[in-house]
Amino acid sequence: MVALAAVAATGAAFAQSTVTLFGGADLNYRSVTSGANKFSGMAQDGIYSSRFGVMGTEDLGGGLKAGFHFEGGMAPDVGTSTGFNFTRKSTIGLSGGFGEVRFGRDYTPMFTVAGIADPFGTNGVGSSYNVANGVTSDGVIAAAGSFATAQAAAAATTPASTVAAGAVYADPNAVRANNSIAYYSPSFSGFTVSGMYSFGGENTNVAKKAGTMSSIKLAYANGPVSVAFGNQITKGGVATTSAADTEKWTTNFLAGAYDLGVAKLSLGYKTDKLSFADDASVKSMIYGVAAPMGAVTLKASYVTAKADGDKMANQFALGAVYDLSKRTSAYATYSTLKNEEGSGKSVGSAAASDFTGLRSKGFEIGVKHTF
Repeated sequence: MVALAAVAATGAAFAQSTVTLFGGADLNYRSVTSGANKFSGMAQDGIYSSRFGVMGTEDLGGGLKAGFHFEGGMAPDVGTSTGFNFTRKSTIGLSGGFGEVRFGRDYTPMFTVAGIADPFGTNGVGSSYNVANGVTSDGVIAAAGSFATAQAAAAATTPASTVAAGAVYADPNAVRANNSIAYYSPSFSGFTVSGMYSFGGENTNVAKKAGTMSSIKLAYANGPVSVAFGNQITKGGVATTSAADTEKWTTNFLAGAYDLGVAKLSLGYKTDKLSFADDASVKSMIYGVAAPMGAVTLKASYVTAKADGDKMANQFALGAVYDLSKRTSAYATYSTLKNEEGSGKSVGSAAASDFTGLRSKGFEIGVKHTF
């Protein structure tokens, strides 16, 4: 009886904690042509980002729970030859009736707005981020120095995460943030609020605020309607001066979707304002539709972008996903992207070969499996 009591006590303790292994892989055949540059062969992450992770919760009593989430990206086409880490997500937090507080590296609240607007999400040759993420500095927006989001050993040297004229600015407000603290509210009749602050890197010199970021999201989801607004500001500046944290990259993203049953219609409006480039403004529009037909979902989107009123690029994408089960899907996607002069965007693996205005097009056929 003593032994049985011990076993029962152990079971009760384990019942208060859960640990889950999860992940998935997405591999495809992809072919992309951008001007003179061409790619064809195996690729990954057409509709899903390949990953492996572990997450868990502990019931602390009184409605309070502790949780962790460690998630790393995979390259299943080569077996992740560069090693494994948890750069996709690594958080710990507390949750309860008040909502949830998380610490660590996480997706920014604003990033999740993109999933409402774009039926292709942020993956593959059909993603709206091919057009709506990043800014070309040559011919479209004149570069004013560079935008530094990290600080080197000396304030007057060029730190990491900078760009020069003729390159493409990678959007610092795109996906994740390091060293962050975030709050996610419970739902109030469909309304939710979330906010995050990132401390950036360990800046010990003059530009102590370089790379710091704030992000908020206001959302409503009830029945067929989903609407969200996100705002995110990252601080940085000119890398070769001592004031490398006085500039801002500000992003606003408004998205909505309505499910008609036979199809879901979606719309997104994204703006990026760059104080370090004479307050240049980039505006992007996303139009999407997804129509389920049994196990098959047909998708289409159209994306446009303008810089200070001048056309940058537009992209049309068409795709289909066939659900073989709840965890396995086959898919095919085709997209074509037209650049204006000075914009060097691409639909995928083949980088644009010049900035004189060219077409980038591609397709991919693949399989996704999750567990």
